[in-house]
Amino acid sequence: MSYILTTQCADDVGLIAKITGLCHQNNLNITRNNEFVDKDAKRFFMRTELTGQPQSDFLEQLRALLPEGAKLALHDGAKTKVVLLATKEAHCLGGMLLKQFEQTLNIEVLAVIANYPDLEPLAKGFGVPFHVVSHVGLSRSEHDQQVGDLIASYNPDIIGLAKYMRILSPEFVGRFDGKIINIHHSFLPAFIGAKPYHQAFDRGVKIIGAT
Repeated sequence: MSYILTTQCADDVGLIAKITGLCHQNNLNITRNNEFVDKDAKRFFMRTELTGQPQSDFLEQLRALLPEGAKLALHDGAKTKVVLLATKEAHCLGGMLLKQFEQTLNIEVLAVIANYPDLEPLAKGFGVPFHVVSHVGLSRSEHDQQVGDLIASYNPDIIGLAKYMRILSPEFVGRFDGKIINIHHSFLPAFIGAKPYHQAFDRGVKIIGAT
């Protein structure tokens, strides 16, 4: 049986050794492991792919080894359930839908939500439900509330921003803490507004990445 263990906690010495050591004690084989430390927030993040059968109290055992307030989750190898947010541009959304179709990503796209109807034919061509939640006449918080309620009805594991050209409110981000991935490269918050690439070039930026 395959599993994915995700760990988030305050950074500390020896965290990787503690986690991998407990996996060994549970006769779990680590097939892939990625870790990251947010130095500003002093937070440790780790994603571990495992095979084997963990003991029923595995997470409780692990929690006892980690700093107080650790966030742990153990998922089986089932497909990650995703809701995608989009606007008008098709390349990011199309890429994700194609990867699902080709089974090169282990995901199930539950729905696409957009603030314009332009991409409905693309989503429906892949058999994915498409919802329009227009922002016209709504405040940002009102629009985020409506989009958030629709997302919550699907209960996804992940929310993917597929070239979603709206700035998310802190309340929206907090509501889905740890579940939002911006799947196209972004200059926010450093370069806000029109022509971000021009702004970055003028400032001498050499490296960009996903957020």
